[in-house]
Amino acid sequence: MRGSTRRRGSTWTAYWDTADVETGKRRQKSKGGFRTQRGAQQHLASVIVRVGEGTFVEPSKQPLAQFLRDEWLPAVSATVRPLTARNYQARVSSVVKHDIGAVPLRAVSGAHLTALYAELERDGQSVGTRRFTHSVLRRAFNDAIRWGKLTRNPAAAADPPALSRSRAQAWTDRELRTFLAHVSGDRLSALWRLAATTGMRRGELLGLCWRHLDLDTARLRVEQQLIPTKGGATFGPPKSRRSERTIALDPATVEALRHHRDTQQLERDLAGPAYADQDLVFCNELGASIHPQVLTAAFARHRGAAGIPTGTLHILRHTAATIALSEGVPLHVMAGRLGDRPETLLATYAHLLPHSDEQAAATVAAVLVDKPLTESVA
Repeated sequence: MRGSTRRRGSTWTAYWDTADVETGKRRQKSKGGFRTQRGAQQHLASVIVRVGEGTFVEPSKQPLAQFLRDEWLPAVSATVRPLTARNYQARVSSVVKHDIGAVPLRAVSGAHLTALYAELERDGQSVGTRRFTHSVLRRAFNDAIRWGKLTRNPAAAADPPALSRSRAQAWTDRELRTFLAHVSGDRLSALWRLAATTGMRRGELLGLCWRHLDLDTARLRVEQQLIPTKGGATFGPPKSRRSERTIALDPATVEALRHHRDTQQLERDLAGPAYADQDLVFCNELGASIHPQVLTAAFARHRGAAGIPTGTLHILRHTAATIALSEGVPLHVMAGRLGDRPETLLATYAHLLPHSDEQAAATVAAVLVDKPLTESVA
């Protein structure tokens, strides 16, 4: 590959020839603005080396917004779950409406991204959402590197939003009993109890089928979840391999599920041919699945009517974990029930167990209480 440097006005420019990958024709490329000839020569030498190694990336004026919307999103959406694709779409839409969307992909810097995160915070986005945006962009830039559009990932030079100090909140025992008493006559009372006693996720509850339940042995298997999609919902695998699990049920919950099954059979008989049986444990009166957002809204109404001031549907999961851990259920056992890693539970719920440290101190101290020595020391 040939190259040269030339003075243009008060600066120097480096020139080199490249071959078009598709046509094989040679084209001259350049980069100017160097204050000295030595600077231009150093850049030219770097280009020659990278071309020889096959690591040279042709500078592109393509805006970040165009890359994300027209190339990256269509490519990545085909490789991830529908809900993940929707979340990526939402994050990209949030990014490209800001000034950074007009910045050329090759020119995006860590400073650009740090400024973007500050703008998203002013927009009212939570720290979790902003950190997810950072993760999405980091993946997009990594793909751009693989596709030969970038040589470095600007997200590595950015300052991602700091982790929030706020952590998972849980209800008190009294609040949980109040809620369950309030929904005891609800058509989905068994669902609310199952969520409170197992900590199952919303999608897992709505994807549960009768074939996954064995009420005689008081066990259920989590094998699928209902995932919201654009315009509806679809069934898919659980969140992770750990989420595919078997959960033991207490007698009262088993009894609630038996009653729910009997009620569902009456609904099936009344609906006749109009009933679309999908084997779902929790469905509407005609057998169709319940959209996850519908369940979330129903929970909010019940919580408000029960006089409990705080908590989304996910608080039932947090409360189940907190009660179990505070009553001495081993961490690894509860992690198995929830389908999470033990270290995740420890990081999420340790602050909700204020008595644990005192309990540890008392346990160790109890061993040190003076007792008769029955063995002599040799």
